[in-house]
Amino acid sequence: MYFLPFKEMTFFKVRFLLISFILFFVAILVFVISGLANGLSMNNASSIINMDADSFYLQKSADNRIDRSHLTLDIEKLDSNSDAQPIGIQMGALAQKNSDNKVDVTFMAIKPGSFLEPKLVNGKGLMTGGMNALLLDRSLKSENIKVGDILEDARSGFEFTVAGFMEDQTFSHTPVALISLESWKKTTGGNKGNEFNAVVLKKNNQFQKKEIANSVENGKWIEKGQIVKGIPGYSAEQNSLYMMLSFLIVIAVFVLAAFFYIMTIQKTAQFGILKAIGAKSSLLVKSTIFQVILLTVVNIAAAVAFTRVFMVVLPNDIPFIFDMKQIAKFSGILFLVSIFGSLLSVFNIVKADPIQAMGRLE
Repeated sequence: MYFLPFKEMTFFKVRFLLISFILFFVAILVFVISGLANGLSMNNASSIINMDADSFYLQKSADNRIDRSHLTLDIEKLDSNSDAQPIGIQMGALAQKNSDNKVDVTFMAIKPGSFLEPKLVNGKGLMTGGMNALLLDRSLKSENIKVGDILEDARSGFEFTVAGFMEDQTFSHTPVALISLESWKKTTGGNKGNEFNAVVLKKNNQFQKKEIANSVENGKWIEKGQIVKGIPGYSAEQNSLYMMLSFLIVIAVFVLAAFFYIMTIQKTAQFGILKAIGAKSSLLVKSTIFQVILLTVVNIAAAVAFTRVFMVVLPNDIPFIFDMKQIAKFSGILFLVSIFGSLLSVFNIVKADPIQAMGRLE
């Protein structure tokens, strides 16, 4: 069984190379689009995705958008060790002192030392970073910003001192600037007192949920996944990219099925001769499927390796994430698609007539 498919593949090199190229490039397109979808997802919502949180308490009329929610609560009731923490979010811009160059950021205000404060790449946290400390996403290092720099809020002129840098902290495609709630009151919060955007719950505690709901009116609890989907542009980006992936896989089904179908039609006479000398239809079907499996596995593996190299050479400003779980999932889909495409040609193998094949050779 195994000798026959290898013999045929080495004899018809060009034919099988063409099929290999199709499989290879389709797999690359699927993996690259998947990586871009993951990259854009993280670039748009990594601060929420990476947040150690279970659910969020938002204003009912906010339509699951944390940036539209406005709540009022006496935040002094919630210490930094509590599993329920207030958070303030507002778009803004920062500029280096005595400079006109501005960078767009999303201000996030939290209680220093709470579970909402992420791990640092370098520098100090909000509690140890001094007065008006500011933590920035590490992507802003490309703007020549470093620990110890003084940055001004473009709207209020309030000055912050860069205390440290965080990793993968972005919101709506802008880097996050993490500040304390005290700084929030002085700058982005103005004179709004205890007004903020949401209460974040670390664990699904029904008692705390009821306690917060009784303290803050006109609000509702929303799961973390719904908050991510509510970030502006998130759902539109992901739906568009995954629709492209779906169409690409459907196209792959038809293209591969057509290639294998045409190949089996061309080999009908050969199948007939093999049957005439004693080969069973089951053997010929297994031989064809073995060829498809071999081609698919080799080309998908090559496409995975190419995608890995592609990620390394991509510029840093292009969001791309090589997620091995996603790659494995789409590899499995492509493998099944290839097998399904080859099965459509099985009918030609079964119906191949030895008598007709021998008649064609006379």
